[in-house]
Amino acid sequence: MTRFTRLLLVSLLALVVFAACDGPLASALLSIDESRCVGCGECEEVCPYNAIEVIDGDAVINPNLCHQCNRCVEVCPEGAIY
Repeated sequence: MTRFTRLLLVSLLALVVFAACDGPLASALLSIDESRCVGCGECEEVCPYNAIEVIDGDAVINPNLCHQCNRCVEVCPEGAIY
């Protein structure tokens, strides 16, 4: 294998890895138990991606913005986010 071929393969592998890890993880979406959510807004305040909004007293996660950082899980006083 030539040096160019190895460099090309490593570059392609890096591109695939970065493409796979870029952005939200839809397969691991966080969920909110609406029966436990009291709409306090602590999750909304702590989310660095603005992925949570309290609507009509319930927190709602936007899956297109959520990056699974779990900060909302850590601050939820009711344990409603998992």
